[in-house]
Amino acid sequence: MRRLPAPVVPRAKLHILDTIAAIVSGSALEAGQAGQRYVESVAGRGVATVLGTITRAPLVEAALANGMAAHANESDDSHEDSQTHPGCGVVPAALAAAELCSSSGKDFIAATVLGYEMTTRFADAIGSAMTFKASSLSSHAYGPLFGAGYAAGALMGFDKAQFMMLLNYLAQEASGLTTWRQDARHTLKSYVFAGMPASNGIKAAALVRSGFTGGGDVLDRLSRNLLDAICPDPKPEALTRELGERYTIMETDIKKYSVGFPIASPVAAVERLISEAALDAAEIEQVRVHYHEDWYKVIGDETRMPDVNLRYCLAVTLLDKRMSFDASHDAARMTSPDVVSVAERIRFLGPKPGQDRFAVTIEIAARDRVFTGFQDRNVPGRYQNPLSKVEVEEKAMELMASVVGVDRARTAIDTIDRLEHVPNVHSLISTLGP
Repeated sequence: MRRLPAPVVPRAKLHILDTIAAIVSGSALEAGQAGQRYVESVAGRGVATVLGTITRAPLVEAALANGMAAHANESDDSHEDSQTHPGCGVVPAALAAAELCSSSGKDFIAATVLGYEMTTRFADAIGSAMTFKASSLSSHAYGPLFGAGYAAGALMGFDKAQFMMLLNYLAQEASGLTTWRQDARHTLKSYVFAGMPASNGIKAAALVRSGFTGGGDVLDRLSRNLLDAICPDPKPEALTRELGERYTIMETDIKKYSVGFPIASPVAAVERLISEAALDAAEIEQVRVHYHEDWYKVIGDETRMPDVNLRYCLAVTLLDKRMSFDASHDAARMTSPDVVSVAERIRFLGPKPGQDRFAVTIEIAARDRVFTGFQDRNVPGRYQNPLSKVEVEEKAMELMASVVGVDRARTAIDTIDRLEHVPNVHSLISTLGP
């Protein structure tokens, strides 16, 4: 595999750490446990570890279970331009393939970077066809499928011909609908964003590795091809533009808050505003949110999952004076009288004139005046305003320690910090598995 530029390696390790922390913490949540029940119902012991448990399973089932856990708590990374969450699809597949192949940490890092590239590039190539306005197809499912497959293929040592065959099988597996928004829980969403692409991606790689054949170029623009089948205006140039020069893992956000990313800007603005003004929820008469209307279609009132419901997240932030991991996942609290009382005072409005679609203005009416707060597109955690290495490690510790304990969490963090020097990823996986 190509040698990675020096700045890419430390950034890739932070994304690996962030995703593994999401898997471990998500293994204790509903979506993660749903994946574990599936594994236990169909498989005995296998070659890959389900993190946070004592279970080992076959490749596909392990990738599915770890993928389900990776997106269970909304703490996983995201790439705004491609509308994908790369880590939760790529890393579970790469972990399973690395464990199968006894890969080195260096190779695992390189395969993960490749997976992020393919996730974002295939989603970009599909282009505007996969937006909430234009289609019911979900870029969050399509992109990570290709990322997961390529990462697994790299660790399995595929040559050019095998990658061409892999692409054929990935094209056949490509699927995903935005109907996850209709679910009141996080299980279907975790399957669409992570469990399905991770497991289908490594399954396609395993088929090729076992000897499956497939001829032809599924991206050939002179014949029927994948992109034309999916979208009316494909952008195939996105697959190769600046490939090997610009690394999209460097443009992927690591979340500060365990919420749907469009909620981060309003929460950050509210946290800062109530801190500066020393506001209590009881004295607030009304909260006006000036945000791009498209976001309300994703995180609006029709969404009944607490961590992707903007009204709930703002209400508990106003009550608690901060957004915590526990609050963002407390479904029962959505109907508690104090939350409902504050939530009823929140109004969703359009953006202020000239306001960027990623920026938000918050107005809080209290004490016979209006307090105004603003958060631009560069919310803490966005790649233009990244969390520091220490902040990512602190987040990972908080997420993992409650599941595997402080000592094992610390060992995992330290191992990932020197991952490029680790001869076999088993030494990392063993700290978080059986």
